[in-house]
Amino acid sequence: MQITREEAIKAAGEVLARARAERDALPPRQAAERAHYRGGPPIEEIERQIREMRGLPPLDLD
Repeated sequence: MQITREEAIKAAGEVLARARAERDALPPRQAAERAHYRGGPPIEEIERQIREMRGLPPLDLD
């Protein structure tokens, strides 16, 4: 079955929206762990960015 470009874009958007909703439902640390990949930024940096994007206070790592 062949789909149109518009249908493919719509389907991709729906997948992306579901994935973002699932990610945003996770606590920042869990979301950071799932986003982490070898060679990428450390989990702590990803978590810091997630907390900042969500408007959450930074963790006190002292």
